[in-house]
Amino acid sequence: MLSSWLARAFASLRHRNYRIYFAGQLVSLTGMWMQSAAQSWLVYELTRSKVMLGIVGAAGALPVLFFSTYGGLLADRVPRRRILVVTQVASSALALTLGTLAVTGLLEVWHIVTLAVLLGAVNGFDMPARNTFVVDLVDRRDLMNAIALNSSAFHGTRIIGPAVAGLVMAAVGPGPCFIANGLSYTAALLALAALRLDARAAPRSRRGGAAEGFRVVAQAPGLPVLFALTLVVGVFGWSYVVLLPAFATDVLRVGERGYGVLMAASGVGSVIGSLVVASVRDARHGRMVLSLAVGVFSPAVFAFASSTDFTVSLVLLGATGMGMTAFFSTANTLIQTAVKDDVRGRVMGIYALTFGLMMPLGALEAGGIAHAIGAPATVRIGAAVCAAAGVFTYHHLRKLAAP
Repeated sequence: MLSSWLARAFASLRHRNYRIYFAGQLVSLTGMWMQSAAQSWLVYELTRSKVMLGIVGAAGALPVLFFSTYGGLLADRVPRRRILVVTQVASSALALTLGTLAVTGLLEVWHIVTLAVLLGAVNGFDMPARNTFVVDLVDRRDLMNAIALNSSAFHGTRIIGPAVAGLVMAAVGPGPCFIANGLSYTAALLALAALRLDARAAPRSRRGGAAEGFRVVAQAPGLPVLFALTLVVGVFGWSYVVLLPAFATDVLRVGERGYGVLMAASGVGSVIGSLVVASVRDARHGRMVLSLAVGVFSPAVFAFASSTDFTVSLVLLGATGMGMTAFFSTANTLIQTAVKDDVRGRVMGIYALTFGLMMPLGALEAGGIAHAIGAPATVRIGAAVCAAAGVFTYHHLRKLAAP
């Protein structure tokens, strides 16, 4: 029984292209999570400001609002591998710049904000291409599995990246974490170069412009509701991630290493949540996973916000990571399997736009409210809003279009 479940969960790895791409992403994304953890810690160490944590988070996400729809259009018209090569090179250069400033002692908060804005602009083109690139790597029957497994790589590397970042920061400071991230993009570039792509990787559509994606989303049964729920969960559920340095420092008092372990605990849960989604066979089961994910995430993050014990917090963050990752992985899968190939990039550009909107709103909401009433109360309010949104929209999930 276990072997059968594992075969379903990792079905996409039987494709050579996907195996190579997946391996490259594991290395690159581990570096990305190292940078994410180190950057949040450094901002809080420099400023001791929860509001500044929110500002930096917003600075990195806001540019996605301006570029993601055009990035989606590009993903429908230009070979996606070509887009990803450019975005990986740009991301590497920004990370190495941040690392150089940090290790030379020249880094100031405004540098972090500026580089976050530039990286956000790159992500506006990277996210639609990355989300849809799996279509070029597997057969149609493995698409749902590939999308979920791709998400598992993104979230699962949170186990290694933040844990390593915590150890590196404790030993030599955050600067080497940024440099390691810059170098890790080499693995992604080598993987992209090794792929053998056929005609499926060619531009798919010249029909319509960037607005075509909005028309498709508006007319697809259930998709507007799913996008709305994704936005609400992202805005109000994201607060625990934004404020985790404050929890590690002020509530649990565990320092850099403890912060890395907290992030890794959430990553463990994320791996479990992603693999659950990867083993789901069709969209009908996916809708059930979506509902259960909100039901797991909301009470877990509420309980985490009320905990002052490190061990208990680790367990609760594991459940939180599992629920949140299962939710976003399933939402991504349901959206992609509900639309046609020739507009997939533009629809996923809107999905990236949703992320670009929810992350700055979530970061500013978390930082602003936490400044007034504290981090624990802020996270509890966010958990309650997510739970209410999940219950309110539950009956709409049956209206989602089948693949």
